[in-house]
Amino acid sequence: MTTRRRAALHRGAALVAMGALGALGATGLTACGTSTAAAHPSTTTTTTSQTLAQRYTAVVSAGDHRLQALSIQLSGANGNITQIQSGFRSVSATYHAVAQSVRALPFPAKMQGDVASMVAALGALSADATQGSQSVDTSEFNLVFTKLSTDQKAEVAANTTVNHDLGISAIN
Repeated sequence: MTTRRRAALHRGAALVAMGALGALGATGLTACGTSTAAAHPSTTTTTTSQTLAQRYTAVVSAGDHRLQALSIQLSGANGNITQIQSGFRSVSATYHAVAQSVRALPFPAKMQGDVASMVAALGALSADATQGSQSVDTSEFNLVFTKLSTDQKAEVAANTTVNHDLGISAIN
């Protein structure tokens, strides 16, 4: 394997590792605690919103953990095209599964547009990874990595909006 190809594959694995969902690993819930809900049982709306935020965070966090494991797998492929393609198929399936799980959450009507943007961004990342699963040379992989990088920025922006809607704020 050439140094150029190895560098491209490692760059791509790093993109998957930092992944759009990776930005979610550094989030925290604001105003979320069982003591508040227990002390004020009449705060059903707040508690429901907090529960939705927790569910959303759990879905995205699980996807993030899966993407991190897949990044390690892709980094260890050492130029084996079949392993790289398999890794990208798994990355695509992960983004797709997270998108389906996010779509299945009971978001209020006022959030549907923002959630649709998040699901669309995850769909774009899934499509990028599917393209990676069909790539066979360095130039094709480089194109996939470029698309992943661009689409991850859109997903981070969409996720930030959904986080804001849910009252989830970044820790950093």
